[in-house]
Amino acid sequence: MTDRLAEARRLLAEEERALAAALRGERSRKRGALNRRLHEVRQALSPAYAYTSQAGQDFVVDRIFDGVRDLTFADIGGYDGLTGSNTLFLEERRGWTGILVEPVARQIAKARDLRFCPCIQCAVAPRDGEAEFIEIRDGYTQMSGLKDLYDPGILTEVRAHDRHDEAVTRVETRTLSRILTEAGLPDPHFVSLDIEGGELEVLANFPFDQHEVQVWAIENNTADTRLRGVMESVGYDLVEFCGPDEIYRLRDAN
Repeated sequence: MTDRLAEARRLLAEEERALAAALRGERSRKRGALNRRLHEVRQALSPAYAYTSQAGQDFVVDRIFDGVRDLTFADIGGYDGLTGSNTLFLEERRGWTGILVEPVARQIAKARDLRFCPCIQCAVAPRDGEAEFIEIRDGYTQMSGLKDLYDPGILTEVRAHDRHDEAVTRVETRTLSRILTEAGLPDPHFVSLDIEGGELEVLANFPFDQHEVQVWAIENNTADTRLRGVMESVGYDLVEFCGPDEIYRLRDAN
């Protein structure tokens, strides 16, 4: 190991300790950025750290379930199944089974080549049918979303990318309840919900009494406090922040 590489590893190890210490004393949304950076540092430090999410969501979920194997997931807005995936580690390293949902044709095609789980092409929405969809074709390509549900401020930021290119198409929409039921997965242990601004409305219309999900990772790019209100009202506790995601656990989960 060269002196330069050894020094880089020393600095990363020092940063890892500092981040862990900061997390012990932090209880606010600032945990999201701290967890993201800690995740990045651990990826850089060790090839054995196999978690693939953007901000440590899969690490946190794996820890919540204590590394248990053979559970189930629903990856909603799963993109290509690999890039920043919240469920790839769970599928490959823990033997979990489930489904991946993604409306963009070229991304679902990649996911079907990469993943073992069924990959369903549609957008998740409060109602079944069709809707206009903003597909980000260059720039922030992971931030495509339904036109009517997209946060205007976030969309402005996305469009500011110097390589931005988009197209508005029409896509099939299905409710999350219908997707889970038709997939034979009414009660997945874990749901990752990342649909660029549609999360709140989807959850507000979700029949929680018909599905028992133990853990959710829900993207909340605007820090909308209403999302926490919805989740707490149906029996979930906010247990962690990972980047823009909020991690919720069922209060009475075994």
